[in-house]
Amino acid sequence: MAGSALDTVPADDASARLVDQLLADQWITSPAVRAAFHRVPRHLFAADGISLDVAYANDVIITSRGPDGRATSSISEPWLQAAMLHAAHLQLGARVLEVGSGGFNAALIADIFGPGGTVATVDIDAAVIDRARTTLDRAGYRQVTSRMVYAVMRRR
Repeated sequence: MAGSALDTVPADDASARLVDQLLADQWITSPAVRAAFHRVPRHLFAADGISLDVAYANDVIITSRGPDGRATSSISEPWLQAAMLHAAHLQLGARVLEVGSGGFNAALIADIFGPGGTVATVDIDAAVIDRARTTLDRAGYRQVTSRMVYAVMRRR
């Protein structure tokens, strides 16, 4: 859901342009994925201050950076997300665990599943999960479970 009625029309237009591009390039090939990309508001999951043109470009969106300026979290390119959604062969009522969450892909999955499916999304960064949870709630995807997980990484 957009922040105000004034935000809705431009976001809908930007979303429609992205979906049209994904359809023309044959990344979207099913009605369920098409509908999910139309309904899930990508701009809400983007970093604050991102324009609608950038939010709905067929490109990655960096959502957070580390102290060194390197990207630590992002929203994947829409073409890649569409390809993954098709490859997953999602069915109504299924259960999915998504690893590495900014929330947008989890919302797409939940949208495809409908109310009977289960989506859990996890990340190792508490700030990423907090932002995902807030945005999922704001966008109306309260049924998605989000949790922080701890990872132990060893150097070889």
